[in-house]
Order: sequence, then C-alpha cells, then structure tokens
Amino acid sequence: MNKNKRSRLIVVVLMVLFFGIVLVPAAGATSEKSASEKEGNEAKSVDDSRWSEWKQAHTVEVEVTTIYDYKKDGKLKITETYSGEKLKGKYKVDNLTRSQTFSVEDGEEITVSAESGSLKLKPGDQTEIVTRESIVLTPEGEPYQWWTTASLTTPSTASSITSLTTSSTSLVYPQWTYSKFTYLFKTYYKVEDPINLVWEDNSLKAVKNVVLSQKWVDYPVEYTHYLPYPDGSWVAGDGVADSKYRIYGGYHTRFWELPCGDVVSSAHHDDNFFIIPGHQVDGYENAESRVAGFFGTAPGVYWLDNVCYSDDYNACNNGYAAIF
Repeated sequence: MNKNKRSRLIVVVLMVLFFGIVLVPAAGATSEKSASEKEGNEAKSVDDSRWSEWKQAHTVEVEVTTIYDYKKDGKLKITETYSGEKLKGKYKVDNLTRSQTFSVEDGEEITVSAESGSLKLKPGDQTEIVTRESIVLTPEGEPYQWWTTASLTTPSTASSITSLTTSSTSLVYPQWTYSKFTYLFKTYYKVEDPINLVWEDNSLKAVKNVVLSQKWVDYPVEYTHYLPYPDGSWVAGDGVADSKYRIYGGYHTRFWELPCGDVVSSAHHDDNFFIIPGHQVDGYENAESRVAGFFGTAPGVYWLDNVCYSDDYNACNNGYAAIF
C-alpha cells in the first residue's frame, strides 16, 4: 500500500471513530428525549387541564385563626376560622369555622409545638395562632364533576387486570375529599385529601370489615369529609382509624361506596395534635400501603392525577391509587 492510500485510510478510520463517538451519545439523548416526551404526552386517566381550571376558579386566600382552648375538664378544643377580604369578596362570607375536641389524659399540662417555639398549656389556658393560606373552596352547587371526566388510559399494572378505559360519559373516580362549612343558610366545601385506594365491584361494608378486623376502630374522632355525587348530593365518608383519638398520631381512612358499585378511600397518617395547627396529615403513601396491605398485593394502580404535598410536612401523595 503506497503512502497516499495509507494516509487516506487513516483519515477514514479517524473519521469513523470520531463520528461514532459523537453519534452514540447523541442517539442515546434522542432516545431519552423521546421517552420523556412520551411520558409527558401520555394519556391520563383524568382531564387534568379541566381540574386545573376549576381549581384556579375556586382558589381563595384566607386568614386562618386557630384557637387552642384547654378546658378545665381536661378537654382540648381546637377551633379553626377562615376569614379575610378575599373570602368575603369572592363568596360574600365573613368567616367559616370548624372545631374538634380531644380528651387529654388526667388533665395534665401539655406542650404545644409551633414554628415560633413551644407553648405550655394547663387546664383553663387558651392560645391563638394566626396564619395565611390559599384554600380551594366551592359552594354546594358548584362541585367539580369528576363523573363526567373521561378515562383515557388503562391503569399501570403489576399483572394483567381488566381495562379501566371508559367513555366520556362513564363514571370514573373522584380525586379529592372535601370538608363542610356552613355560613348563614349556605353550605361550602373545602378541598382536603386525595383519594388513594379503589376496590372494584365491592361493598363498603365488606371493605370496611377487613380493615376493622385488623384492630382498627369504628367512629374515630375526625372531621367529616364528603364527596359530591352525580345526583347532586354530598355524601359523608365512613371513617375508621387505628385508635379513636390518635392524640400522638395514627393511621386514618374514610370510605365511600360510589354509584357504580366501587369503593374508594382516602388513607393518611395524622400527626401529634399537640403540634400546631394540630392533627395534620404527615403521610399519605405510608397509610395507603398500610391499608392496602390488609388486602394482599394490589393487582394494579389507577392514575388519578392528584399529586399533592401536605402543608406542614411536605408529605407526598404520588397521584396513583392502589386498585383491588
């Protein structure tokens, strides 16, 4: 081989090596981008844009006044009041109030923790904390109509299960629970916790009995949560928990039997109620796993697009509901 031919061959080899090095990662990047784009554009089980628009239209900033009233009989009453000019301007409401009462063992002195430090309360003491937050609030006649949302995809599965694809007129699953407030003669509902468990073709009684058999208790102390139904009613959840008061924290869930014959639930873990603002959610995924474990291995999950983080603990709900 003469010198010129050998030089040209070396050049060709170098070019092949150079472009091979350049093109291999480029191809990898293209594949990763395509996968990412595919995930981002993947059809979801709920119309998240429709929910986002509804949520934005019903979000209002409020002032929150929380009063800890430690009565001499050993009962601790926690009262939350929402108020503010924006609430009044949007809904013509001066304030919305709810309260919950717990029994403190032996009426002993308690320490309540807040961001500003710890407060000691003994029977007869009262303290007040004022904060600001944005809430999602709707009048009784303006619920988010989850039952008209099209399910556009099948669930992710651990094994083969029946497709959950439905038409735009079919009943799917709600995403959120709501707490109830009344003002004068009007009723309002505030968005609260995500739905994270589903049982197909089952009854509320049957599902609830499985959980109660694990030494959980019926009729725990709780705020009643509701779901809007297609007939215009707001249906109260049926709550159970691992203890009645969960003074130092505990697992808690509420059940609903839907018109389609399926059961849904919102499982969470509550914090210690001595931590202001008291008895807030500090975990969703751990509670979902705990309740799901009573039923064995879930055959799949259903994407509800209700990813959220609790205000005080940044506890995450991943947007999927275990389905049985």
